[in-house]
Amino acid sequence: MHPRRFLSVATWAFGGWLAAAPALAQSPAVLTLEQAVGEALARNERLVNQSDSIAQADLGLRLARNTFRPKVTPNIFGSFGRTDVSSQTYRVDVSQKLVTGTELRLAAGTVSAQIPGQPGGAEGDVLFYNADTTLTLTQPLLRGFGRAVARRSLTSAELRREDANRQQSMAEQQVAVDVAAAYYRVVSQQAFVEVARQSLERARRLRDASEAKLDAGLVSQLDVLRSQQLVAQAEIQFFDSQAAVEEARDRLTFLMGRTGSDRFEVEASIPRPTSDPIDLAQATTLALGNRLDLQSRMASRDDAENQIRFARNQLLPQVDVNLALTRRETAPSFRSSFGMDGYQFATFFTIAMPVDRTAQQVDYQSALLDRDRRRREVSTLERQIADDVKQAVRERDRLLRGVLSAETSVEISRREVEVAQLRYQTGLSNNLDVVTAESGLLAAEGRRIQALADSAVARLRLRALLGVFNPRADMTDSTAAVSLTSNQAQ
Repeated sequence: MHPRRFLSVATWAFGGWLAAAPALAQSPAVLTLEQAVGEALARNERLVNQSDSIAQADLGLRLARNTFRPKVTPNIFGSFGRTDVSSQTYRVDVSQKLVTGTELRLAAGTVSAQIPGQPGGAEGDVLFYNADTTLTLTQPLLRGFGRAVARRSLTSAELRREDANRQQSMAEQQVAVDVAAAYYRVVSQQAFVEVARQSLERARRLRDASEAKLDAGLVSQLDVLRSQQLVAQAEIQFFDSQAAVEEARDRLTFLMGRTGSDRFEVEASIPRPTSDPIDLAQATTLALGNRLDLQSRMASRDDAENQIRFARNQLLPQVDVNLALTRRETAPSFRSSFGMDGYQFATFFTIAMPVDRTAQQVDYQSALLDRDRRRREVSTLERQIADDVKQAVRERDRLLRGVLSAETSVEISRREVEVAQLRYQTGLSNNLDVVTAESGLLAAEGRRIQALADSAVARLRLRALLGVFNPRADMTDSTAAVSLTSNQAQ
């Protein structure tokens, strides 16, 4: 090969590669359903807000646990450099509350005092310290007695934390189902665009053929007008399908939590529906045993029983027994204020009974009403779950029958196209019958695609309704996926 010719060919090839490189670099990535759900679980606004609720529940639990942790409070009021100043305070208080209602308190401190000397006398002012060290154990006998009463605030905080976890799981399930519905809508709408494009091309070919036959005097003006009307309808259908794709993409982008306008492609396949081997009774039992919202209602019902016991306990008089080990002496120096001698043991009772107990009685009656209301809520939700399971199972069966019917319709429409093409080739009919049959085939394909998408989403919704849906594991099940492009190309 001549060097100049070789150089020109190499330059042309390199230029073509440079021209194609931006297109290859800008080609949108293929987004799978598993990836879409993963992004939504990480960045969806609803789940982010729910994570904040969990963080708030953690803070409330931390505050409730802090009630049963040691409290140390130092209190110092002293002078700098001088030790002969009266009313100097050096004190530390330590307290510990137990979940049984018992409370331990240790107060150790000393306060400086001064006795002024006699005027004109030989002796000056006398400085001494009033030491006070007391270890007290307080045990309620009626009001405030018992683990359930003493740790009431901690139990409520733990229930709120568990409920926040359940709410997070339910939100993840709902978001995953919404993402799957939006994803399959993008898939089906893209298939509809291809259907509309092919229909538009055939309508234009029919219009051109009709105009040519009109010039030859083989058809009437009505045939031409009919073909032009068919083109106009096909164009409208094509533009509407394109707009529907963009709307479906925007919906999916919003659910995934994306803020940019990055282009992406989706897999042109939908899992083939399968009939799960579960009857209505099994499905209802499974839902009643696994639904997180029902578990939350049951936990609230049980908590109402605890609230009744707490409110009933608050109606009792306060009878506390106190055991104290105390040391109160006057010491000549700061060091001797904290000696280990001179302790005395003391026992005393605290008894209090308010005459007006209206507030406590109102709280108790409110707790009874709240318990009955929560019981009714549990019963109502159980009946609602049973009805929802019945409806979901019927919907699943209906969609399965719809998929089978749509596939049968596709086979019949394909045979109609073959017959219409054969009749057109033998001169027994015009090409309008062929286009009509092909339009029927494309419409049947569209119904099949929609039926597959609805069935796939219904399967996920049924699993979420039964409480066995795991957004992070169930999205990887891609067995028996149906390609939406293979049938269209036939």
